[in-house]
Amino acid sequence: MKAGSKDQADQAETTGVPLPHLSDQVAVSAALDKQLDGSALWVLLSMYRAFAVLDRDQIDEVGAMGMSPLQFNILTTLQRAKQPTTMGALASMLVVKPNNLSGNINTLVERGFVRRELNVSDQRSLLAVLTPEGKDFLEEHLPQHWRRLERLMGDLSREQRLQLVALLKQMVLSISAEQEKEKAAVRTEKRVKST
Repeated sequence: MKAGSKDQADQAETTGVPLPHLSDQVAVSAALDKQLDGSALWVLLSMYRAFAVLDRDQIDEVGAMGMSPLQFNILTTLQRAKQPTTMGALASMLVVKPNNLSGNINTLVERGFVRRELNVSDQRSLLAVLTPEGKDFLEEHLPQHWRRLERLMGDLSREQRLQLVALLKQMVLSISAEQEKEKAAVRTEKRVKST
């Protein structure tokens, strides 16, 4: 039995309440609303679980390098950008809020991996620049990181990985489209109420 499974079994034994499985939660959602087949909830719960497993792994791996996953992602994103990048653009590429970057950028600046420069085209903003030390750090650690990712995904064929990427992109587009519809409906409702 895996450690996590044993902890869950111990928790269930202690509380007397069996822990629900994903299939149980999906069945309940479908039973409560006959218009649902439960598969959307299945996707959501599976995505959260997959993210949690991968996130814990990345925290451990990148933590051994002395940084957080976000700090590591900042460095790799700056490397891919190949040019000084505004905080707003960097936040957009990383899919985080700009205010989540400042502390992480400060840490990377203190370590000498990133420097800030004034944006000459818009002096209200700063640019993040990957330093030679940051490039050296990535040169040392990225090849091991990529090989490890290959091992972690080893049970998926290249075709399955690419199919997963395509499905995830399609899911993001679907979510974005629905969010836009909801925002448009709210704007319309506000206009109607104001007239």
